Amino acid sequence: MFSPHIVGYTRLAVDLLRGRHRTFRHVEQSTRCRKLEETWSASFPGAPATGLLRDLFPERWARFHIRGPHDAAFDIDAAKTLRSLLDDLSRERHWKIRMIAEGCGVGDFGGWFKSIPANFFPWRESPADKEGPAAYYWASDYISPQAVNEAFLKIVAEEGYAVFTDKKVTWAFCPYWAGVDIIFPTPQERDEFVNVHRD
Repeated sequence: MFSPHIVGYTRLAVDLLRGRHRTFRHVEQSTRCRKLEETWSASFPGAPATGLLRDLFPERWARFHIRGPHDAAFDIDAAKTLRSLLDDLSRERHWKIRMIAEGCGVGDFGGWFKSIPANFFPWRESPADKEGPAAYYWASDYISPQAVNEAFLKIVAEEGYAVFTDKKVTWAFCPYWAGVDIIFPTPQERDEFVNVHRD
């Protein structure tokens, strides 16, 4: 029988090896951080980078289910469907995708986002005035298609959560274990995409 202390230290060591040692101390002062803040605020003014976007921009939102009847799809199939939808959404000549995740602050080892394989930088703290409970947002630089695939597998297995967006931050792709919420640039673009993917 293992001692609870040994088990606890072992879990902590494993968490550290998995990258769960990230702690948000302050927003990064950099060009990439300012640029992301500007583009995000232009497309989603006053909005957090979470699934709540669907409630804030209902005229631009659509939901796609990836599991099928009785949630029977295997995780790998669900992740492939997410990737197919993302590829169709991202029409840029040079595929550039950024990932954003809500995380945790100093001293907090929790947070699903830490299991997602990506290099994040501390992008935004909200609210900045500290009057309410703070939320911390981490962002990646442009990530590889393989990193996106790995993130999707974590998300459909309910082991992580993140929001994906394009280089210009014109849309937000918010996957979860059974589907994805997409916030489009305009209602017209939403309707066009939905008509193509009704199945």
